[in-house]
Amino acid sequence: MSWSTWILLISVPLLLGALYWNRSTNQRRGIGLFGAVCPRCAKPLPVVRKASSFHEVLWGGWTCLHCGCKVDKYGEERDWS
Repeated sequence: MSWSTWILLISVPLLLGALYWNRSTNQRRGIGLFGAVCPRCAKPLPVVRKASSFHEVLWGGWTCLHCGCKVDKYGEERDWS
């Protein structure tokens, strides 16, 4: 068999597996580039943030300046105590 056949035989199952895995998981992925809104007080959170905890440094997110709510990078309230 030629190299192009081998590449096709390897890449197609890998691509189909990646598509299946992407659709089967419920986890959100991404980097959350755009600002969010606080779920408690509905105030907009800044796009440029200052991390207030080690968890926010590693995984992103905000602490609302108005009410102190911890928000993940997707705009959902979290408790990272």
